[in-house]
Amino acid sequence: MLPRDAGRVLKKHNIGRPDGLMAAGTFFGATRLQLRSGDFTVSAVTHTNSRTVPMHAHANAFFSMLISGHYREWFGQEHWDARPLSMVLRPAQAEHRDEIGPDGSVFLCVDIAPAYCDALADSGVRLQRRAFDDRPMSRVALRLLKELCEKQPGWQSVAESLVNELVAEYADESRRVGRRDPPSWLQRAIDMLHADPAHQSLRAIAADLDLHPVHLSRAFKHYKGMSVSQYLRELRLQRTARRLLESRESLAAIAHDNGFADQSHMTRDFIRATHWSPAKLRCQCERLR
Repeated sequence: MLPRDAGRVLKKHNIGRPDGLMAAGTFFGATRLQLRSGDFTVSAVTHTNSRTVPMHAHANAFFSMLISGHYREWFGQEHWDARPLSMVLRPAQAEHRDEIGPDGSVFLCVDIAPAYCDALADSGVRLQRRAFDDRPMSRVALRLLKELCEKQPGWQSVAESLVNELVAEYADESRRVGRRDPPSWLQRAIDMLHADPAHQSLRAIAADLDLHPVHLSRAFKHYKGMSVSQYLRELRLQRTARRLLESRESLAAIAHDNGFADQSHMTRDFIRATHWSPAKLRCQCERLR
C-alpha cells in the first residue's frame, strides 16, 4: 500500500495564487506540454516516481485523466484508486491529496475557466465531483492528448473543440446517472459485460437475465447512452489501451487476449477510435515519463 501520511502544508513554489489555491495550469508534477486558451488550460503532467502530494485545492474546476501509471486520491476520509484511462472531475476549490504509484504517472489535465462554468450552470449543467473508473474509454481525451503531443497545423482549434466534447460527454453521463429507478437487472448486465467483453453478446446476456434481447437493448441504451454492442466495442478498446499502458506485453498478445482477429485488426480499430496507433501511444507515454 502507498504511504498515507501526506501532510497539509503547501510549499510556496507550488502555489499559483495568493489565496493558496493552485492557478490554472499549475501542478505539483512536471508540466511537459500545455495549451492555454480563453476557456481552458490543457496540460500533460508527469511524476517520474512514487510520491505523496500534500492536501491542496485548485482555483478552477478541472478534469484529470490518468494516462499511465497508478495513483490514489484522497478526498476527506474516502479514497479512489485510479488505473490508466480513469478520469475525475474536481470542482473548483475541492481539497484532495494524491499518492503516486511506484513507477510515476502521466496525466492529462483540463482546467475550465470560471466564466465557462457559469455558462454551463446557466444551461443546467453543474460540474460536481465525479470519478469515472469503470466506464468505457474516453476516446476524446486520448485524441486531445494526441493534438497536444503532435501540434499539427490548426491543432489549437481542434483541441478546444475536443475539450467541449469532453465536457458534453461528462454532462451526458451525469444526466444518465441522475435518471430514476434503473431496472434491477442493469448492473448485472454491466457486470457480465465487464467480466468478459471479448466474448459476450447481447443474446447471451439476455438469455442469462431471462429478458428479450430487444427489451434489454432498448433499456440499456436509455440508461447508458449507447447500445450493448457499442458498449462492448468501447470496453474492448479500453481493456486494450490499459494493457498497452500497464504492461510491456507484445501487441500480438494483447490483440489475441482482447478478442481481435489479429494485431492488424486491433491497430485499425484503435486508430479509428483514438487517432493513435497502439505502438505510438505506448512510445509517447514512455517519452513523457
